[in-house]
Amino acid sequence: MNKKKIILMILIVGILSNIVACKAKPKEPLSKSAFMMDTIINLRIYDKTDEGIINKAMDRLREIENRMSATIENSDISLINKNAGIKPVQVHDDVYYVLQVAKHYASLSDGAYDPTIGPLVELWNVNDEEIERNSIPSEEEIKKALELVDYNDLELMEDNYVYLKREGMKLDLGGIAKGYAADEVKRIFKEYGVRSAIIDLGGNIYAVGDKGEGEPWRIGITNPFEPSGRFTGLLELTESSIITSGDYERYFIYNGKRYHHILDTKTGYPSDSGISGVSIISERGIDGDVLSTTLFVLGLEEGLEFINKMEGIDAIFITINREVIVTEGLKDKFIMDNPEFQLKNNKH
Repeated sequence: MNKKKIILMILIVGILSNIVACKAKPKEPLSKSAFMMDTIINLRIYDKTDEGIINKAMDRLREIENRMSATIENSDISLINKNAGIKPVQVHDDVYYVLQVAKHYASLSDGAYDPTIGPLVELWNVNDEEIERNSIPSEEEIKKALELVDYNDLELMEDNYVYLKREGMKLDLGGIAKGYAADEVKRIFKEYGVRSAIIDLGGNIYAVGDKGEGEPWRIGITNPFEPSGRFTGLLELTESSIITSGDYERYFIYNGKRYHHILDTKTGYPSDSGISGVSIISERGIDGDVLSTTLFVLGLEEGLEFINKMEGIDAIFITINREVIVTEGLKDKFIMDNPEFQLKNNKH
């Protein structure tokens, strides 16, 4: 991540913190920030002063990163990838659990989300360093990478053994690990009696409890066309995960066209579903993380049909035409205050 992106992330975290802390308890929150999981981590506790709580949460985040990152050489995920087509690898309980959830959603979405997307992610290598590029992967390269993407060839065996059946296959948990990590931070906070906190993992938000005295948090939904500017709208929530996937997060420009990082496993290209951003509101961050990617790839019609079948999970879709569609459970919680967007009815 380059310096400009890091500075922008810090500014966004600052803006968000000001919004969610508005009218909160007058004392300064207990807070800590770090660069981890390729993003800015920011934890804020509003009703406790024990720094040990935040330190335990940060330690757990580092542990998750060290086990689940595909770019850390000896992580569980890297060891699985290195042994693809060779032998099963025994992994930690948390890695096995995350892979179980990942494979469940891959099956449920018919591969719109797929944890074996690693070869495609590696091929496109959409990062924060290059804004302009002179080339994109060839059709032949994309076809070759796609042949290695298939969640059905991810085998979860007894005693936490995991096996990728074909050589060259690679796991990438970029669309699920941070959601799980937020759940783990929330678990630690709850164990120590925290009732009012904001967990921000690079825009993946978990609002713990409320702001105090029953007042809900007010969380800004990013404007995908101007991420550092005015929000699309505000959500009033308590005890909820809010996770967004958008085409503005990581991208590069080639021949005047923007290519973002959310890849479609059906085409091998960045998703062209007519969506600019999807926010998922759920009890568990792990669900929200997977579903934000899934619905982005599925697009508005299929995405609404998919999410409306799920209990206790809601979504906000922002289309490339600046239309905003919210699911039924958010009608009284979403405040649309940006005239650049048009709130449309959910007809599903």
